[in-house]
Amino acid sequence: MVPKELITQRMQAGAKGRSWEVLLRILERDGILGLYAGYSATLLRNLPAGSVCCGALAGAISASLTTPLDVVKTRLMTQVHGDAVNKVAAVMYSGVSATVKQILKEEGWTARLTILNQYVKHKESGELSVAPP
Repeated sequence: MVPKELITQRMQAGAKGRSWEVLLRILERDGILGLYAGYSATLLRNLPAGSVCCGALAGAISASLTTPLDVVKTRLMTQVHGDAVNKVAAVMYSGVSATVKQILKEEGWTARLTILNQYVKHKESGELSVAPP
């Protein structure tokens, strides 16, 4: 990356000739190590940006894997014994596997899309009023 970028930068700064001619002049004046002028600065510039992108990707993957497990954990921890206020709390879960099966059976993989679809239908029919900001 650096030798190519070095040649490009030199040409933009006014070095005459074609790229291969600029390359030969660099090699004549500075040797092979001359092609890596600015290497450490390039690393200092590129590594943090790469780390940020990798970190964001890792966070997205982690959240997509752990959020469903968090739902299972919450269902197990908040189940109510006896009189329940709502249908979700009334279900009794016996473990992780049973909880996952129950959620998939009752809510499916696309629960969010179903909720959004119902919201749009109610809004279109006028049953749902949205106050202006």
